[in-house]
Amino acid sequence: MVEQTGVAVSDHEIHIKYEDQEKINQFARYNNKLLEIKDDLTAKSKQLQNLTDAAQDVEELELSEDSFPFQLGEVFVEMTAEQTNNMITTYKAKIDKDMQALKDKSADIETNMKELKSELYGKFGSAINLEYD
Repeated sequence: MVEQTGVAVSDHEIHIKYEDQEKINQFARYNNKLLEIKDDLTAKSKQLQNLTDAAQDVEELELSEDSFPFQLGEVFVEMTAEQTNNMITTYKAKIDKDMQALKDKSADIETNMKELKSELYGKFGSAINLEYD
């Protein structure tokens, strides 16, 4: 340790190059994006569960009612059981597709993060912490 102007400075200070700092920043951006995607997946999963519950409710009530209210945006529309089931199936397929796209994007980001993490840990060792889970 060497003391300069009242501040202790280690003989083994690590100097970070601009390129390394950019990689650290990129890792942080990937981490933030990954957290957003996980939040989106949680929301989509909840939507999918709500649609599954609605489909079960329609099946239970199908014989006793002629039409069902179905929410489109902020408006409820009266539909037959068949129309309601078709709409639920369409929405479920769209959510499944959206979820798969989010999972694919998440996998790509995690791959990029692992590469950056490996490179940065190789260069800086335990002097850097890049845990993202």
